[in-house]
Amino acid sequence: MKFSAADFKRLYAEMPDEELRSLVREELSEVARPCYDAELARRRLPATPPRPTLRPAVVAARPEPEDPPEEAIQEEVEREEEEDLSPAAIFTSREEAKTARAVLQSAAIPAFLEDDTAAGGGFRLLVAASYVEQAREALGEAQ
Repeated sequence: MKFSAADFKRLYAEMPDEELRSLVREELSEVARPCYDAELARRRLPATPPRPTLRPAVVAARPEPEDPPEEAIQEEVEREEEEDLSPAAIFTSREEAKTARAVLQSAAIPAFLEDDTAAGGGFRLLVAASYVEQAREALGEAQ
């Protein structure tokens, strides 16, 4: 399963206003940004200004690190868009699963619920494969 624009639309539509506004637009993937913008517009919420970057008043004379090449940036965007989803946890109760999803979303980990009860599998909480360990830690701390 891959993250798609439809996944982000559904995720943002389910978020409370404050949680949605707490997201940093500049940190979202190319696929997620238009979905985020559309949800803000639909709710008539003002966009959150970008977080200010603190810079020292005087910078020592040292070379600035070079920006990564455009190809590296594009590869990262494609990786985010194509990353498979993996189960972070499985629940027998829909309410427990929703609560766990809220915990992950508050930790800025996109999470999706999959109802697999028809096959006897319960409610699976899915996250990008690269977030599985972070998601399990967040869920462990919440308990």
